[in-house]
Amino acid sequence: MSEARPLELTVYYDFASPFCAIARAIVVRLAESRPLSVTWLPFEVIDYLPPKGAMPQNPAFVRRGEAARAQRLADQYGLTVRIRERLLNSNLALCAVEHVRSTTGDAGAVDSLHGALFDAFYRDQRDIGALATILEVAEEYGLRDGLEAALRAGTYKERVARSRTDAQAQGIVAVPTWLSRGYGIVGIVDYAEYERLLTTAGQRDPLAPAS
Repeated sequence: MSEARPLELTVYYDFASPFCAIARAIVVRLAESRPLSVTWLPFEVIDYLPPKGAMPQNPAFVRRGEAARAQRLADQYGLTVRIRERLLNSNLALCAVEHVRSTTGDAGAVDSLHGALFDAFYRDQRDIGALATILEVAEEYGLRDGLEAALRAGTYKERVARSRTDAQAQGIVAVPTWLSRGYGIVGIVDYAEYERLLTTAGQRDPLAPAS
């Protein structure tokens, strides 16, 4: 008997969003009960920050509310999410993942660096906007080859920008956004909604036109 074909799931993400760290934990849980083929695509929400980031302009009470919601959701999935006051310039980290995707073609390697960078920022409070930190994290997984030169040269900046533009052309304006065979979810919602998304997508003929 042949194995079930993996369900394809695409998630647009940004390291700057704690809700994308939670999305990653949700994906891990979803994959425990079904074969999944997950593609994480970069969507740099604020693409004009200085290299070292910046202080947010929205009111403090809004930031506190968002941080509290993120922490409540993180607790549901056993995550440690420590949110810094300063906004992260995530471009370098997004480019690092694209470098590994392009040079290795190894989904497992991409997933390893992706998860490690989220953990480094939200759990360990490391500055993944800094080149040195990214290289250290990549080295831990044997993924540093050619990475420094590519990041210094800005090799993947256009790819990251194009991913955002392509997403916006589909009407995507926020992260995380989840897509599977013509269906989608925006943000962090009840876990049952993700189950429903994949069940619906799995029942649909992938060659059928979108309704």
